[in-house]
Amino acid sequence: MTVQLAPATRPRRGWPRFFALAALLILVAAVAAVAIEIPGRSSHPRGARSGQKVRRLPPYWIVRPGDTFSLISTKTGLPIAQLQALNPDTDPGSIVPGQRLKLWAHYPRPHPKPPGPMFWTVRPGDSFGSIAAKSKINIVKLEELNPQLRPPATLQPGDRIRLRH
Repeated sequence: MTVQLAPATRPRRGWPRFFALAALLILVAAVAAVAIEIPGRSSHPRGARSGQKVRRLPPYWIVRPGDTFSLISTKTGLPIAQLQALNPDTDPGSIVPGQRLKLWAHYPRPHPKPPGPMFWTVRPGDSFGSIAAKSKINIVKLEELNPQLRPPATLQPGDRIRLRH
């Protein structure tokens, strides 16, 4: 009995091709996911379409000589119907220079007043009571913010008193 050996076969080259194809498909899917906009979730504020310049509008438009609703609409990017809806008491044919037209449905809240200085530098004659009265901060709060200055009678000119967190 003789044993015959099969001819040697070359290794298949399919694995590298398979991985290259898989990598290409993953890359195409990632690009498509970034490029496609999800319906109903616009990333453009104020309804701007892709390709249009997105502008940050002030809350009001001050009418200038020659302005019309059409011209204001063109300059702001807001549709005429939206301008009319925001300004229902204004007749589009009779706007006058100096008149203010609303461009926003809701106005921004005013910025809060700054809380004041963070520190007070002690001057000759200052005490916790006088500093509390001048800075309009409760004396107990001042003592809590400045535990290193106990007892309060140890204030020296040049000391820094913390007024807030």
